[in-house]
Amino acid sequence: MAQIETFTARQTLKVCQGFQGEARIEGFPPLAFDEPADLGGTNTAPAPIDYLLTAVGGCLLSSLSFCVQKKRVQAAIAADVSGRVERDADGLLRVQQIDVELRVSAAEADWKKVEGCHDIFKKYCIVSASVARGIPIETRLHLSAP
Repeated sequence: MAQIETFTARQTLKVCQGFQGEARIEGFPPLAFDEPADLGGTNTAPAPIDYLLTAVGGCLLSSLSFCVQKKRVQAAIAADVSGRVERDADGLLRVQQIDVELRVSAAEADWKKVEGCHDIFKKYCIVSASVARGIPIETRLHLSAP
């Protein structure tokens, strides 16, 4: 694996109608997003929170899978990810907790190796470690006439 010091991930998003929109990531088909009806959307596509949970869960699974492969364990790995959304002190909806239930199917003789991976794999997941510590977000506004 190459030693990467830094890189930038980029995508372009736009609103198409109401809360419906699409994200374009170079080299891939567009990803649609919308909000659930009870939040004002039309529930025609996954909500941004769904993509957040997918990003966290997908990164954790990749990190765990990498460790298990390095230990030469044959395993089937899956996860269930849920996010608890509640109102904060200002009355705004916020993701308060993300729970990840990992399921690993492996030979019983390899369980200690898998448990060893479970003890260390999270620190290698870029997304979950970044979300857990809080990522600064800066926004800039560019205005133009139609």
